[in-house]
Amino acid sequence: MIGLVINGALKGFGQLAADGQLRSVMWRSLLFAMVAVVLALIAAYFITDYVLVTYLGWVEGWLINVADVGATIGVGGLMYILFPAIVTGIASLFLDRAAQVVELRHYPADLPGQEPPMGPAIWNAVQFTALVMVVNIVLVPLYLVGIFFPPILLLIFLVNGWLLGREYFELVAYRHLKPGEVYDARRRNSASVLLGGIAIALGFTIPFLNLLVPVVGVAMMVHIFKGLQRRGKLPPADGGLVRKGA
Repeated sequence: MIGLVINGALKGFGQLAADGQLRSVMWRSLLFAMVAVVLALIAAYFITDYVLVTYLGWVEGWLINVADVGATIGVGGLMYILFPAIVTGIASLFLDRAAQVVELRHYPADLPGQEPPMGPAIWNAVQFTALVMVVNIVLVPLYLVGIFFPPILLLIFLVNGWLLGREYFELVAYRHLKPGEVYDARRRNSASVLLGGIAIALGFTIPFLNLLVPVVGVAMMVHIFKGLQRRGKLPPADGGLVRKGA
């Protein structure tokens, strides 16, 4: 299992360095994710300023400025915690293309995966982003405790690893399997999916590397999926979503 994850990650980084198509997907997804983060920070500043001026107009101007900056820093910290959810949710609209590029390069003889319809893809991205954001907001106290008691961070990695592993595995699996088969495939290979998700969660904690994680993560999961398939742990690919009504 660990071998699948390590091999998949190395292949993902290698292809990102050599493949312009994969880098193009990365830049597009990052652009939209960073715009979302910047807009959130700007909104935090102006909303705080409006609330303070409207309801606490008697407060000294310099205190309002300090509060504005403090709120922006606080939201910035929250955005760092929620960055995996934000960037994955937004990038998932482009990551199907990344999976396609990886499959064409490494598995040209296999039955090609099918691109999911845009509507369900957007809805799934919204659901996943909301779920991970809510979970991580609930876990904020544990992040603070983890600063002083690092073992607590292991629990956070497990939770985020499970969520991210599920999302990335399903993104790849839906290209090849019927919807009813995806859940069963993920359940029967939960250890491999979790390990892949933990690797992705760990990558998101490393500055600058976290910018590469969405594309490398989906590339890694393609290799994990194909490795499991070749070991007979997944049903044969049948064209995924395109054939679900057949």
